[in-house]
Amino acid sequence: MSLKQKIWASYIVMIIVPFFLAVLSARLILINYEQGHQLQIIEAVQDEKIREYTDFAEELESTLVNHPDYFKDKLYLERINNKITSFGMGMLIQDNDQFTYNSLPVKAEKLKPYLSKFLEQDISKRWVTAIAKEYIVRCRAISFSDGTTGRIYLFMSKIAPWDPPPGQFNEYVKWVFIIFIICILVTNSFLTYHMSKSLIDPLNSVKKAAMEIQRGNLDYPISYPAKNEIGELYRTFEEMRLKLKQSQALNTQYENSRKQLIFNISHDLKTPLTTIKGYAQGIIDGVANNPAKMEKYLRTILNYAVEMERLTNDLVLFSELDIKQLPFDFETIEINKYLEDAIEELNFSLSENSIDLSFVSHYESQDLIMADRQRLVRVIHNIIENAQKHLNKEHKEIQVILKEDNSGALIEIKDNGCGIPEDKLSFIFDRFFRVDSARNRTTGGSGIGLSIAKEIIEAHQGRIWVKSTEGLGTSIFFTLKKSKYFIVNLN
Repeated sequence: MSLKQKIWASYIVMIIVPFFLAVLSARLILINYEQGHQLQIIEAVQDEKIREYTDFAEELESTLVNHPDYFKDKLYLERINNKITSFGMGMLIQDNDQFTYNSLPVKAEKLKPYLSKFLEQDISKRWVTAIAKEYIVRCRAISFSDGTTGRIYLFMSKIAPWDPPPGQFNEYVKWVFIIFIICILVTNSFLTYHMSKSLIDPLNSVKKAAMEIQRGNLDYPISYPAKNEIGELYRTFEEMRLKLKQSQALNTQYENSRKQLIFNISHDLKTPLTTIKGYAQGIIDGVANNPAKMEKYLRTILNYAVEMERLTNDLVLFSELDIKQLPFDFETIEINKYLEDAIEELNFSLSENSIDLSFVSHYESQDLIMADRQRLVRVIHNIIENAQKHLNKEHKEIQVILKEDNSGALIEIKDNGCGIPEDKLSFIFDRFFRVDSARNRTTGGSGIGLSIAKEIIEAHQGRIWVKSTEGLGTSIFFTLKKSKYFIVNLN
């Protein structure tokens, strides 16, 4: 149930329940009052009527005892009926099983349900009273002189039982009012408690969780099972906590990366700078005292300067990728021609190091690939440079294999080097990760080459992954989208 529905339900219950309970209580009081005061209500008549009725009752009782045969005399019955009528009563005389006199406006046969109440009661020497639905009936036996028996029934109109005596009406109203107030208080207390449990307690839990986050504790989860506004608040708050925790972890990772970056920069620049400084100082001191030696010193200085430039370019590119500020110029390319040109460019430098670089294509369609030429060649260079560091066989070989699938091109760059341990495969695209933890100029590097490759391929909406077997070599795969499957980001 939603919070809005709960509020409306509470409002309706606040109105209906007290009213229902008050009516029920009033009815119970009324029933109790009716039962306790029924006979008093029946006999609550004016004093004069009471005296007249008392005299009449004495006369009637004397006639029943001393002159019972009078009840067979129609003149007597008419005379006594006049008195009975003045009391708002009616009379019925029964002789054996026959009704011999009836002053009521209804037939005697219809009155039998009322008369059946006296069948099992002793009415020989006393009056017996019974309360029926419409009448109050009094009955007395008649013993006639000829030995037969009969009965006399007096029918009185029933006084409304819900009309309390004037002196007690105010007391009755007071109790109904008190019960109504009590019902409101009880209902209000119950609803207040229920709303407190369903609203205040959950909000206090959220407040406590917020205070924990304020103190920096992001490991304080909260949950609420109901699918209402409070549940949505809990879920939103929990999502915020998880995002804050994720952001905190990311900030920690960035901070560690920053520290690692500073450490790597200082380490990677220290050796070439020291070398350049040493060779430059040798030239100044005249150590390079002939043209051949001078050329060697200058070429060494140039090589290390080029390496420093490459490292600096990698770091700049990495920073631009990291803050999503690197622009991409996507265009359609013929992937076969593009890779042939890139391989030809790389072949010159690799052949100097006795590395055999070959290209095999299984891409037979004319579909164009969407790519940024400059960024994609950086991916290929970085992967091949990484492969060079792990070539340990006499015949060093790197192979570029192009394949095709429905949505794009699959490129595999495969070497026959030493391979990568299985427990390190999942980390090779991480920033600053090095398979060889010993940092030297042979196996070193910035540690961000494959991380840059991963960022560039993902910007091309592709995937990159690795497979390797120790002792046999390593293959790095990446995919590129065909132009018709490339989703242009307009942001």
